Amino acid sequence: MLILISCLLLFVTALALMVLRVAQPIARYTWLVAAGGGILASLSVFLWLAQLPFEIALPAWRPASLFTTPILFRADEISWPFSISMAALTLAVLLTAAARPVFVNSFSWVGALALGGVGILAVTADNPLTLLLVWASLDLTELITQLRSVNGKSNNEKVVVSFSARAFGLGLLLWANVASAAGGSVLDFQSISAGSGLYLVAAAGLRLGVFPLHLPYSSESSLRRGLGTSLRLISAASSMVLLARTPTESLNSMASSLLTILALVAAIYGGWMWLRAPDELNGRPYWTISLVSLSVISALSGNPSGAIAWGCALILVGGSLFLSSVQLPWLNRATLAGVWSLSSLPFSLTAGAWLGRLGFFMPFVIVAQALTVAGFIRHALRPSGRDSLESQPGWARAVYPAGILLLVIVQILLGFIGWDGALQVGAWLQALLASLLTFGLVWATPRFRILNPIRAHWVTSTTSRWSGVSQGFWSLYRGLAKISQSISVTLEGEGGIMWTLLFVVLFISLLAQGSP
Repeated sequence: MLILISCLLLFVTALALMVLRVAQPIARYTWLVAAGGGILASLSVFLWLAQLPFEIALPAWRPASLFTTPILFRADEISWPFSISMAALTLAVLLTAAARPVFVNSFSWVGALALGGVGILAVTADNPLTLLLVWASLDLTELITQLRSVNGKSNNEKVVVSFSARAFGLGLLLWANVASAAGGSVLDFQSISAGSGLYLVAAAGLRLGVFPLHLPYSSESSLRRGLGTSLRLISAASSMVLLARTPTESLNSMASSLLTILALVAAIYGGWMWLRAPDELNGRPYWTISLVSLSVISALSGNPSGAIAWGCALILVGGSLFLSSVQLPWLNRATLAGVWSLSSLPFSLTAGAWLGRLGFFMPFVIVAQALTVAGFIRHALRPSGRDSLESQPGWARAVYPAGILLLVIVQILLGFIGWDGALQVGAWLQALLASLLTFGLVWATPRFRILNPIRAHWVTSTTSRWSGVSQGFWSLYRGLAKISQSISVTLEGEGGIMWTLLFVVLFISLLAQGSP
Protein backbone atom coordinates (compact mmCIF):
# COMPACT_ATOMS: atom_id res chain seq x y z
CA MET A 1 0.00 0.00 0.00
CA LEU A 2 2.95 2.37 0.45
CA ILE A 3 3.21 2.84 -3.32
CA LEU A 4 -0.39 3.97 -3.56
CA ILE A 5 -0.06 6.14 -0.45
CA SER A 6 2.88 8.04 -1.95
CA CYS A 7 1.13 8.54 -5.29
CA LEU A 8 -2.20 9.45 -3.68
CA LEU A 9 -0.50 12.10 -1.56
CA LEU A 10 0.70 13.75 -4.77
CA PHE A 11 -2.56 13.30 -6.66
CA VAL A 12 -4.77 14.44 -3.78
CA THR A 13 -2.60 17.51 -3.25
CA ALA A 14 -2.89 18.34 -6.95
CA LEU A 15 -6.67 17.94 -6.75
CA ALA A 16 -6.80 20.16 -3.66
CA LEU A 17 -4.89 22.87 -5.53
CA MET A 18 -7.37 22.72 -8.40
CA VAL A 19 -10.29 23.06 -5.99
CA LEU A 20 -8.63 26.00 -4.25
CA ARG A 21 -7.94 27.61 -7.62
CA VAL A 22 -11.68 27.59 -8.38
CA ALA A 23 -13.10 28.21 -4.90
CA GLN A 24 -10.49 30.68 -3.57
CA PRO A 25 -8.36 31.95 -6.48
CA ILE A 26 -6.52 34.50 -4.31
CA ALA A 27 -5.83 32.19 -1.36
CA ARG A 28 -2.39 32.95 0.13
CA TYR A 29 -1.80 29.49 1.56
CA THR A 30 -1.94 27.60 -1.76
CA TRP A 31 1.83 27.14 -1.89
CA LEU A 32 1.83 25.75 1.67
CA VAL A 33 -0.66 23.09 0.59
CA ALA A 34 1.48 22.16 -2.42
CA ALA A 35 4.74 22.07 -0.45
CA GLY A 36 3.12 20.11 2.39
CA GLY A 37 1.91 17.43 -0.02
CA GLY A 38 5.36 17.22 -1.60
CA ILE A 39 7.06 16.84 1.79
CA LEU A 40 4.68 14.07 2.92
CA ALA A 41 5.07 12.20 -0.37
CA SER A 42 8.88 12.37 -0.19
CA LEU A 43 8.91 11.09 3.39
CA SER A 44 6.55 8.25 2.50
CA VAL A 45 8.81 7.12 -0.37
CA PHE A 46 11.82 7.17 1.96
CA LEU A 47 9.90 4.88 4.34
CA TRP A 48 9.75 2.23 1.60
CA LEU A 49 13.25 1.17 2.71
CA ALA A 50 11.77 -0.48 5.80
CA GLN A 51 9.73 -2.96 3.71
CA LEU A 52 11.61 -3.51 0.43
CA PRO A 53 10.73 -5.44 -1.63
CA PHE A 54 6.94 -5.34 -1.73
CA GLU A 55 4.27 -5.20 -4.41
CA ILE A 56 0.62 -4.38 -4.95
CA ALA A 57 -1.68 -5.88 -7.57
CA LEU A 58 -4.93 -4.29 -8.68
CA PRO A 59 -7.96 -6.50 -9.47
CA ALA A 60 -7.53 -8.49 -12.69
CA TRP A 61 -9.30 -7.33 -15.83
CA ARG A 62 -11.90 -9.38 -17.65
CA PRO A 63 -11.89 -11.56 -19.69
CA ALA A 64 -9.12 -13.44 -17.91
CA SER A 65 -8.20 -15.30 -21.13
CA LEU A 66 -7.18 -12.01 -22.75
CA PHE A 67 -5.66 -10.17 -19.75
CA THR A 68 -3.55 -12.88 -18.15
CA THR A 69 -1.67 -10.50 -15.84
CA PRO A 70 -3.09 -7.85 -13.48
CA ILE A 71 -1.99 -4.26 -13.10
CA LEU A 72 1.04 -4.80 -10.88
CA PHE A 73 3.37 -2.40 -9.07
CA ARG A 74 6.55 -3.40 -7.24
CA ALA A 75 8.94 -1.46 -5.01
CA ASP A 76 12.44 -2.94 -5.03
CA GLU A 77 16.10 -1.99 -5.39
CA ILE A 78 15.41 -0.83 -8.97
CA SER A 79 12.29 1.26 -8.52
CA TRP A 80 13.14 2.85 -5.15
CA PRO A 81 16.11 5.02 -6.33
CA PHE A 82 14.02 6.32 -9.22
CA SER A 83 11.02 6.95 -6.96
CA ILE A 84 12.92 8.88 -4.29
CA SER A 85 14.62 10.92 -7.03
CA MET A 86 11.28 11.84 -8.59
CA ALA A 87 9.73 12.69 -5.24
CA ALA A 88 12.73 14.87 -4.36
CA LEU A 89 12.55 16.65 -7.74
CA THR A 90 8.83 17.33 -7.29
CA LEU A 91 9.42 18.82 -3.84
CA ALA A 92 12.39 20.85 -5.13
CA VAL A 93 10.23 22.31 -7.92
CA LEU A 94 7.72 23.51 -5.32
CA LEU A 95 10.36 24.89 -2.93
CA THR A 96 12.25 26.80 -5.62
CA ALA A 97 8.96 28.23 -6.92
CA ALA A 98 9.17 30.70 -4.01
CA ALA A 99 11.82 32.66 -5.95
CA ARG A 100 10.11 32.61 -9.36
CA PRO A 101 9.02 35.95 -10.91
CA VAL A 102 5.40 34.66 -11.10
CA PHE A 103 4.83 32.97 -7.78
CA VAL A 104 1.03 32.45 -7.78
CA ASN A 105 0.66 29.80 -10.47
CA SER A 106 -0.99 26.78 -8.92
CA PHE A 107 -1.67 25.14 -12.30
CA SER A 108 2.05 24.56 -12.82
CA TRP A 109 2.25 23.15 -9.30
CA VAL A 110 -0.66 20.84 -10.09
CA GLY A 111 1.23 19.61 -13.14
CA ALA A 112 4.44 19.02 -11.19
CA LEU A 113 2.63 17.06 -8.47
CA ALA A 114 0.67 14.96 -10.97
CA LEU A 115 3.80 14.23 -13.01
CA GLY A 116 5.59 13.11 -9.85
CA GLY A 117 2.80 10.67 -9.05
CA VAL A 118 2.61 9.27 -12.58
CA GLY A 119 6.40 8.99 -12.72
CA ILE A 120 6.46 6.89 -9.54
CA LEU A 121 3.77 4.63 -11.00
CA ALA A 122 5.89 4.22 -14.16
CA VAL A 123 9.10 3.20 -12.38
CA THR A 124 7.25 0.79 -10.06
CA ALA A 125 5.34 -0.90 -12.91
CA ASP A 126 6.23 -4.60 -12.76
CA ASN A 127 4.92 -5.85 -16.10
CA PRO A 128 4.70 -4.53 -19.66
CA LEU A 129 0.93 -3.98 -19.54
CA THR A 130 1.19 -1.70 -16.51
CA LEU A 131 4.12 0.22 -17.98
CA LEU A 132 2.30 0.61 -21.30
CA LEU A 133 -0.67 2.26 -19.60
CA VAL A 134 1.50 4.65 -17.58
CA TRP A 135 3.67 5.50 -20.60
CA ALA A 136 0.56 6.28 -22.63
CA SER A 137 -0.71 8.68 -19.97
CA LEU A 138 2.69 10.40 -19.78
CA ASP A 139 2.90 10.71 -23.56
CA LEU A 140 -0.56 12.22 -23.85
CA THR A 141 0.23 14.66 -21.04
CA GLU A 142 3.46 15.72 -22.72
CA LEU A 143 1.75 16.00 -26.12
CA ILE A 144 -0.97 18.31 -24.79
CA THR A 145 1.48 20.36 -22.72
CA GLN A 146 3.94 20.81 -25.58
CA LEU A 147 1.24 21.72 -28.10
CA ARG A 148 -0.01 24.41 -25.74
CA SER A 149 3.48 25.77 -25.06
CA VAL A 150 4.94 26.04 -28.59
CA ASN A 151 4.03 28.48 -31.34
CA GLY A 152 3.99 28.01 -35.09
CA LYS A 153 3.07 25.22 -37.46
CA SER A 154 6.63 23.90 -37.71
CA ASN A 155 7.01 23.53 -33.94
CA ASN A 156 3.62 21.81 -33.67
CA GLU A 157 4.74 19.32 -36.31
CA LYS A 158 7.92 18.58 -34.34
CA VAL A 159 5.83 17.79 -31.26
CA VAL A 160 3.62 15.40 -33.24
CA VAL A 161 6.62 13.67 -34.81
CA SER A 162 8.16 13.26 -31.35
CA PHE A 163 4.91 11.72 -30.14
CA SER A 164 5.02 9.33 -33.10
CA ALA A 165 8.50 8.13 -32.08
CA ARG A 166 7.23 7.50 -28.56
CA ALA A 167 4.26 5.59 -29.99
CA PHE A 168 6.68 3.30 -31.84
CA GLY A 169 8.44 2.73 -28.51
CA LEU A 170 5.12 1.64 -27.06
CA GLY A 171 4.74 -0.75 -29.98
CA LEU A 172 8.15 -2.32 -29.34
CA LEU A 173 7.33 -2.85 -25.68
CA LEU A 174 4.06 -4.49 -26.73
CA TRP A 175 6.01 -6.73 -29.11
CA ALA A 176 8.37 -7.69 -26.28
CA ASN A 177 5.28 -8.62 -24.30
CA VAL A 178 4.05 -10.81 -27.15
CA ALA A 179 7.48 -12.43 -27.60
CA SER A 180 7.63 -13.25 -23.91
CA ALA A 181 4.14 -14.78 -23.99
CA ALA A 182 5.06 -16.85 -27.06
CA GLY A 183 8.03 -18.24 -25.16
CA GLY A 184 5.77 -19.35 -22.33
CA SER A 185 7.18 -16.88 -19.79
CA VAL A 186 5.21 -15.08 -17.12
CA LEU A 187 4.55 -11.54 -18.32
CA ASP A 188 6.40 -9.56 -15.67
CA PHE A 189 9.82 -7.99 -15.42
CA GLN A 190 11.00 -10.55 -12.88
CA SER A 191 10.86 -13.44 -15.35
CA ILE A 192 10.55 -11.94 -18.81
CA SER A 193 12.13 -14.07 -21.54
CA ALA A 194 15.73 -13.47 -22.63
CA GLY A 195 14.59 -13.09 -26.24
CA SER A 196 12.72 -9.92 -25.31
CA GLY A 197 15.78 -8.08 -23.95
CA LEU A 198 16.77 -6.31 -27.16
CA TYR A 199 13.17 -5.23 -27.72
CA LEU A 200 13.16 -3.61 -24.29
CA VAL A 201 16.40 -1.72 -24.97
CA ALA A 202 15.18 -0.63 -28.41
CA ALA A 203 11.84 0.53 -26.99
CA ALA A 204 13.57 2.64 -24.33
CA GLY A 205 16.14 3.97 -26.81
CA LEU A 206 13.47 4.98 -29.31
CA ARG A 207 11.45 6.83 -26.69
CA LEU A 208 14.57 8.55 -25.35
CA GLY A 209 15.86 9.75 -28.72
CA VAL A 210 18.90 7.42 -28.92
CA PHE A 211 17.69 4.97 -31.62
CA PRO A 212 17.80 6.81 -33.99
CA LEU A 213 19.46 9.98 -32.69
CA HIS A 214 16.85 12.74 -32.39
CA LEU A 215 15.66 15.25 -29.83
CA PRO A 216 12.61 13.72 -28.11
CA TYR A 217 10.82 17.09 -27.85
CA SER A 218 10.99 20.56 -29.29
CA SER A 219 13.56 22.87 -27.75
CA GLU A 220 11.51 25.91 -28.79
CA SER A 221 8.95 25.21 -26.08
CA SER A 222 8.16 28.04 -23.69
CA LEU A 223 8.41 25.61 -20.80
CA ARG A 224 11.54 26.53 -18.89
CA ARG A 225 12.11 25.89 -15.22
CA GLY A 226 9.72 24.33 -12.76
CA LEU A 227 7.09 22.34 -14.65
CA GLY A 228 9.29 22.15 -17.77
CA THR A 229 12.14 20.57 -15.80
CA SER A 230 9.80 18.13 -14.08
CA LEU A 231 8.11 17.14 -17.35
CA ARG A 232 11.29 16.48 -19.28
CA LEU A 233 13.35 14.72 -16.61
CA ILE A 234 10.56 12.53 -15.22
CA SER A 235 9.40 11.57 -18.70
CA ALA A 236 12.93 10.46 -19.62
CA ALA A 237 13.50 8.57 -16.35
CA SER A 238 10.22 6.67 -16.76
CA SER A 239 11.73 5.10 -19.91
CA MET A 240 15.20 4.58 -18.45
CA VAL A 241 13.80 2.25 -15.79
CA LEU A 242 13.10 -0.27 -18.55
CA LEU A 243 16.85 -0.52 -19.22
CA ALA A 244 17.43 -1.55 -15.61
CA ARG A 245 14.97 -4.45 -16.00
CA THR A 246 16.54 -5.86 -19.17
CA PRO A 247 17.73 -9.50 -18.86
CA THR A 248 21.53 -9.45 -19.16
CA GLU A 249 21.65 -12.87 -20.85
CA SER A 250 19.73 -11.44 -23.83
CA LEU A 251 22.41 -8.90 -24.77
CA ASN A 252 25.22 -11.16 -26.03
CA SER A 253 24.73 -10.68 -29.75
CA MET A 254 25.95 -8.65 -32.71
CA ALA A 255 22.81 -6.53 -32.43
CA SER A 256 23.95 -5.42 -28.98
CA SER A 257 27.27 -4.22 -30.40
CA LEU A 258 25.48 -2.28 -33.14
CA LEU A 259 23.16 -0.64 -30.61
CA THR A 260 26.17 0.21 -28.44
CA ILE A 261 27.84 1.99 -31.36
CA LEU A 262 24.67 3.99 -32.03
CA ALA A 263 24.40 4.88 -28.35
CA LEU A 264 28.05 5.99 -28.29
CA VAL A 265 27.45 8.31 -31.24
CA ALA A 266 24.45 9.79 -29.43
CA ALA A 267 26.40 10.14 -26.16
CA ILE A 268 29.37 11.93 -27.73
CA TYR A 269 27.15 14.17 -29.84
CA GLY A 270 24.94 15.01 -26.86
CA GLY A 271 27.95 15.71 -24.63
CA TRP A 272 29.58 17.92 -27.27
CA MET A 273 26.43 19.97 -27.84
CA TRP A 274 25.83 20.19 -24.09
CA LEU A 275 29.36 21.51 -23.52
CA ARG A 276 28.92 24.18 -26.20
CA ALA A 277 25.32 25.17 -25.41
CA PRO A 278 24.85 28.91 -24.68
CA ASP A 279 23.12 28.15 -21.37
CA GLU A 280 21.77 25.18 -19.44
CA LEU A 281 18.14 25.55 -20.52
CA ASN A 282 18.95 25.68 -24.24
CA GLY A 283 21.29 22.73 -23.73
CA ARG A 284 18.84 20.68 -21.65
CA PRO A 285 17.79 18.41 -24.57
CA TYR A 286 21.45 17.47 -25.09
CA TRP A 287 21.95 16.83 -21.38
CA THR A 288 19.11 14.33 -21.61
CA ILE A 289 20.46 12.71 -24.78
CA SER A 290 23.92 12.35 -23.21
CA LEU A 291 22.76 10.83 -19.92
CA VAL A 292 20.25 8.43 -21.44
CA SER A 293 22.85 7.28 -23.98
CA LEU A 294 25.29 6.49 -21.17
CA SER A 295 22.46 4.60 -19.48
CA VAL A 296 21.80 2.57 -22.63
CA ILE A 297 25.52 1.76 -22.98
CA SER A 298 25.64 0.60 -19.37
CA ALA A 299 22.66 -1.70 -19.87
CA LEU A 300 24.05 -3.11 -23.14
CA SER A 301 27.38 -3.85 -21.43
CA GLY A 302 25.59 -6.24 -19.07
CA ASN A 303 25.28 -3.85 -16.12
CA PRO A 304 21.59 -2.85 -15.74
CA SER A 305 22.23 -1.31 -12.31
CA GLY A 306 24.38 1.28 -14.07
CA ALA A 307 21.27 2.43 -15.91
CA ILE A 308 19.69 3.18 -12.53
CA ALA A 309 22.69 5.32 -11.56
CA TRP A 310 22.57 7.40 -14.73
CA GLY A 311 18.78 7.74 -14.45
CA CYS A 312 19.02 9.10 -10.91
CA ALA A 313 21.85 11.41 -11.98
CA LEU A 314 19.69 12.70 -14.82
CA ILE A 315 16.98 13.72 -12.33
CA LEU A 316 18.98 14.85 -9.31
CA VAL A 317 22.08 16.43 -10.86
CA GLY A 318 20.15 17.90 -13.77
CA GLY A 319 17.34 19.10 -11.51
CA SER A 320 19.73 20.96 -9.20
CA LEU A 321 21.14 22.81 -12.22
CA PHE A 322 17.95 23.52 -14.16
CA LEU A 323 16.04 24.76 -11.12
CA SER A 324 18.82 27.18 -10.16
CA SER A 325 17.53 30.61 -11.20
CA VAL A 326 19.13 32.79 -8.50
CA GLN A 327 22.71 34.01 -8.29
CA LEU A 328 24.05 32.72 -4.95
CA PRO A 329 27.80 31.96 -5.10
CA TRP A 330 27.78 29.48 -2.22
CA LEU A 331 24.77 27.64 -3.65
CA ASN A 332 26.33 27.51 -7.10
CA ARG A 333 29.39 25.88 -5.55
CA ALA A 334 27.14 23.43 -3.69
CA THR A 335 25.63 22.24 -6.98
CA LEU A 336 29.15 21.20 -8.00
CA ALA A 337 28.53 18.12 -5.88
CA GLY A 338 26.98 16.91 -9.11
CA VAL A 339 30.51 16.58 -10.51
CA TRP A 340 31.22 13.96 -7.86
CA SER A 341 27.93 12.21 -8.63
CA LEU A 342 28.72 12.06 -12.37
CA SER A 343 32.39 11.10 -11.97
CA SER A 344 31.96 7.33 -11.32
CA LEU A 345 34.61 7.62 -8.60
CA PRO A 346 34.33 5.22 -5.61
CA PHE A 347 31.18 5.61 -3.49
CA SER A 348 29.67 8.23 -5.80
CA LEU A 349 26.17 7.90 -7.25
CA THR A 350 27.52 6.47 -10.53
CA ALA A 351 30.34 4.40 -9.01
CA GLY A 352 28.83 1.16 -10.28
CA ALA A 353 27.94 2.49 -13.72
CA TRP A 354 30.84 0.89 -15.63
CA LEU A 355 31.11 -2.59 -14.14
CA GLY A 356 29.98 -4.23 -17.37
CA ARG A 357 31.82 -5.47 -20.46
CA LEU A 358 32.86 -2.30 -22.30
CA GLY A 359 35.86 -3.75 -24.13
CA PHE A 360 37.21 -1.55 -26.93
CA PHE A 361 34.29 0.88 -26.44
CA MET A 362 35.85 2.14 -23.19
CA PRO A 363 37.88 5.09 -24.65
CA PHE A 364 34.76 6.45 -26.37
CA VAL A 365 32.72 6.08 -23.19
CA ILE A 366 35.38 8.06 -21.27
CA VAL A 367 35.20 10.85 -23.86
CA ALA A 368 31.38 10.99 -23.71
CA GLN A 369 31.36 11.06 -19.91
CA ALA A 370 34.06 13.76 -19.76
CA LEU A 371 32.18 16.00 -22.23
CA THR A 372 29.03 15.71 -20.14
CA VAL A 373 30.72 16.48 -16.81
CA ALA A 374 32.72 19.37 -18.30
CA GLY A 375 29.54 20.87 -19.66
CA PHE A 376 27.90 20.58 -16.26
CA ILE A 377 30.82 22.41 -14.61
CA ARG A 378 30.69 25.22 -17.16
CA HIS A 379 26.94 25.76 -16.76
CA ALA A 380 27.03 25.49 -12.97
CA LEU A 381 29.73 28.18 -12.71
CA ARG A 382 28.34 30.68 -15.19
CA PRO A 383 28.82 34.13 -13.62
CA SER A 384 25.67 35.95 -14.70
CA GLY A 385 22.20 35.60 -16.18
CA ARG A 386 20.38 34.75 -12.97
CA ASP A 387 17.99 36.67 -10.74
CA SER A 388 18.64 37.91 -7.22
CA LEU A 389 17.01 37.04 -3.90
CA GLU A 390 17.47 40.53 -2.49
CA SER A 391 13.93 41.60 -3.30
CA GLN A 392 12.38 38.38 -1.93
CA PRO A 393 10.92 38.04 1.58
CA GLY A 394 12.97 36.33 4.27
CA TRP A 395 11.09 33.03 4.11
CA ALA A 396 11.67 32.78 0.35
CA ARG A 397 15.39 33.38 0.81
CA ALA A 398 15.43 30.37 3.17
CA VAL A 399 13.11 28.07 1.22
CA TYR A 400 14.68 28.47 -2.23
CA PRO A 401 18.17 27.16 -1.28
CA ALA A 402 16.51 24.26 0.57
CA GLY A 403 15.04 23.02 -2.72
CA ILE A 404 18.43 22.93 -4.45
CA LEU A 405 20.22 21.46 -1.42
CA LEU A 406 17.59 18.71 -1.18
CA LEU A 407 18.61 17.38 -4.60
CA VAL A 408 22.30 17.64 -3.70
CA ILE A 409 21.79 15.72 -0.45
CA VAL A 410 19.74 12.95 -2.07
CA GLN A 411 22.29 12.38 -4.85
CA ILE A 412 25.09 12.05 -2.28
CA LEU A 413 22.94 9.83 -0.05
CA LEU A 414 22.12 7.44 -2.90
CA GLY A 415 25.82 6.77 -3.33
CA PHE A 416 25.83 5.06 0.08
CA ILE A 417 22.42 3.50 0.79
CA GLY A 418 19.29 2.05 -0.64
CA TRP A 419 20.11 -0.12 -3.67
CA ASP A 420 22.49 -2.65 -5.16
CA GLY A 421 24.54 -0.02 -6.98
CA ALA A 422 25.32 1.89 -3.78
CA LEU A 423 28.57 1.81 -1.81
CA GLN A 424 30.65 0.61 -4.78
CA VAL A 425 34.31 1.15 -5.56
CA GLY A 426 33.50 0.65 -9.23
CA ALA A 427 35.83 0.99 -12.19
CA TRP A 428 38.05 3.53 -10.44
CA LEU A 429 40.76 3.65 -13.12
CA GLN A 430 38.27 4.52 -15.84
CA ALA A 431 36.68 7.10 -13.52
CA LEU A 432 40.07 8.66 -12.86
CA LEU A 433 40.83 8.94 -16.58
CA ALA A 434 37.42 10.51 -17.23
CA SER A 435 38.00 12.99 -14.38
CA LEU A 436 41.40 14.03 -15.77
CA LEU A 437 39.94 14.52 -19.23
CA THR A 438 37.08 16.51 -17.70
CA PHE A 439 39.35 19.00 -16.00
CA GLY A 440 41.41 19.22 -19.17
CA LEU A 441 38.28 20.23 -21.09
CA VAL A 442 37.33 22.76 -18.40
CA TRP A 443 40.81 24.30 -18.65
CA ALA A 444 40.71 24.35 -22.46
CA THR A 445 37.18 25.70 -22.91
CA PRO A 446 37.98 29.42 -22.48
CA ARG A 447 41.26 29.06 -24.40
CA PHE A 448 40.11 27.35 -27.61
CA ARG A 449 37.42 28.80 -29.82
CA ILE A 450 36.08 25.42 -30.92
CA LEU A 451 35.06 24.70 -27.31
CA ASN A 452 33.34 28.06 -26.80
CA PRO A 453 29.54 28.20 -26.56
CA ILE A 454 27.68 28.18 -29.85
CA ARG A 455 24.96 30.67 -30.65
CA ALA A 456 21.50 29.91 -29.31
CA HIS A 457 19.85 29.53 -32.72
CA TRP A 458 22.24 26.65 -33.52
CA VAL A 459 20.84 24.76 -30.56
CA THR A 460 17.22 25.27 -31.52
CA SER A 461 17.55 24.44 -35.20
CA THR A 462 19.12 20.97 -35.17
CA THR A 463 16.08 19.07 -33.95
CA SER A 464 15.61 15.68 -35.63
CA ARG A 465 17.87 16.40 -38.63
CA TRP A 466 20.20 13.55 -37.73
CA SER A 467 17.55 10.92 -38.24
CA GLY A 468 16.29 9.57 -41.56
CA VAL A 469 13.48 7.88 -39.68
CA SER A 470 12.41 11.26 -38.30
CA GLN A 471 12.32 12.63 -41.85
CA GLY A 472 10.05 9.72 -42.72
CA PHE A 473 7.76 10.75 -39.86
CA TRP A 474 7.70 14.27 -41.29
CA SER A 475 6.64 12.99 -44.72
CA LEU A 476 4.02 10.67 -43.27
CA TYR A 477 2.63 13.42 -41.05
CA ARG A 478 2.38 15.94 -43.89
CA GLY A 479 0.87 13.34 -46.25
CA LEU A 480 -1.83 12.46 -43.74
CA ALA A 481 -2.47 16.15 -43.14
CA LYS A 482 -3.00 16.73 -46.88
CA ILE A 483 -5.37 13.77 -47.12
CA SER A 484 -7.33 14.99 -44.12
CA GLN A 485 -7.50 18.51 -45.54
CA SER A 486 -8.72 17.20 -48.91
CA ILE A 487 -11.46 15.15 -47.27
CA SER A 488 -12.48 18.11 -45.14
CA VAL A 489 -12.67 20.43 -48.16
CA THR A 490 -14.67 17.85 -50.11
CA LEU A 491 -17.24 17.27 -47.37
CA GLU A 492 -17.57 20.92 -46.42
CA GLY A 493 -17.94 22.19 -50.00
CA GLU A 494 -21.06 22.42 -52.13
CA GLY A 495 -21.06 18.68 -52.80
CA GLY A 496 -20.75 17.75 -49.15
CA ILE A 497 -24.40 16.86 -48.77
CA MET A 498 -24.31 14.64 -51.86
CA TRP A 499 -21.23 12.81 -50.60
CA THR A 500 -22.91 12.29 -47.22
CA LEU A 501 -26.05 10.87 -48.88
CA LEU A 502 -23.85 8.58 -51.02
CA PHE A 503 -22.10 7.21 -47.91
CA VAL A 504 -25.45 6.65 -46.20
CA VAL A 505 -26.78 4.75 -49.25
CA LEU A 506 -23.66 2.58 -49.41
CA PHE A 507 -23.89 1.84 -45.69
CA ILE A 508 -27.56 0.84 -45.95
CA SER A 509 -26.86 -1.38 -48.95
CA LEU A 510 -24.09 -3.20 -47.08
CA LEU A 511 -26.43 -3.81 -44.14
CA ALA A 512 -29.14 -5.06 -46.49
CA GLN A 513 -26.77 -7.58 -48.10
CA GLY A 514 -25.83 -8.96 -44.70
CA SER A 515 -29.44 -9.41 -43.51
CA PRO A 516 -31.21 -12.82 -43.95
